[in-house]
Amino acid sequence: MRAKAKRLGLLPLVGLLFLAGPASADDAKDSSPGRMAYCEQHPDKCQEFKAKHEAWCRENPQKCEQQKQKRAEREAYCKSNPQKCEEQRAERRKHYQEMKAKCAADPAKCEEMKKQHHGMRQHHGMGTPPAPEAPPAPAPAPIPGPQR
Repeated sequence: MRAKAKRLGLLPLVGLLFLAGPASADDAKDSSPGRMAYCEQHPDKCQEFKAKHEAWCRENPQKCEQQKQKRAEREAYCKSNPQKCEEQRAERRKHYQEMKAKCAADPAKCEEMKKQHHGMRQHHGMGTPPAPEAPPAPAPAPIPGPQR
């Protein structure tokens, strides 16, 4: 159970690294064709994500540098172990499809899992905190009238 929780905890980081894109033009040729195709089809979403990522890196330079280092290590590992990496990617894709099916079957439970997952990310110092909920509107003041 703990191993599964660790894997689930790493999924957002892996997703972020997958979507973050190459650090330079030289890395683009080695980048995932799936991400590149997605960005060609959804340039506005990719630009929005890129802007958010850059803002996060400005606010968290040390964590951003750690992410870049981990990504570089992962790329080096995958270059030396392509079959193992592809197996891991296939496993992640399978898990993603399973979760997608579960969410389609029970959207309420899916939203609850997303909230729990976001809380875990915050606990481990990943991501940005959620926007605070608006406080409830104050009760209207009583209308002054004649006292009895």
